[in-house]
Amino acid sequence: MQEHQHLRYNPLRGSWVLVSAHRMKRPWKGQMEKPPEEDIPRHDPTNPLCPGSRRANGEINPNYESTFLFDNDFPALQPDAPDPGAADHPLFQTRAARGVCKVMCFHPWSDITLPLMQVSEIKTVIDKWAELIEELGPKYPWVQIFENKGAMMGCSNPHPHCQ
Repeated sequence: MQEHQHLRYNPLRGSWVLVSAHRMKRPWKGQMEKPPEEDIPRHDPTNPLCPGSRRANGEINPNYESTFLFDNDFPALQPDAPDPGAADHPLFQTRAARGVCKVMCFHPWSDITLPLMQVSEIKTVIDKWAELIEELGPKYPWVQIFENKGAMMGCSNPHPHCQ
């Protein structure tokens, strides 16, 4: 890409956006955060993402040995959400938001992350992502997969997983 400032067209918004790529070369004197030291056990029977553990909905996870996919116990979207109804004010317009939220554990161990997994294990994760997109894509206009990692980023569970 270009190393100088330029305008880039955003077709979703129908507008031009300033990109100043050259600013990435400036020295950084701001605050740097070190990731917290974590002593994560390989398996924690009280962790709801570990094999054989009980989740919030009462279900017990299978003793999985690879990836494990399940419906999120606390989904941000639900497929059968009701319509919000008419707005009381023109500045407060609402529309229905429906979808599904899934969780996928990458690995049965809690003390491993994607970069430390075997290539064959990472391929299994990526293949499952592709299956999800193929399954959900025809029904939903957007399928977003993101990794949950690190307390600093708001992740509530250290077990390697995505949503």
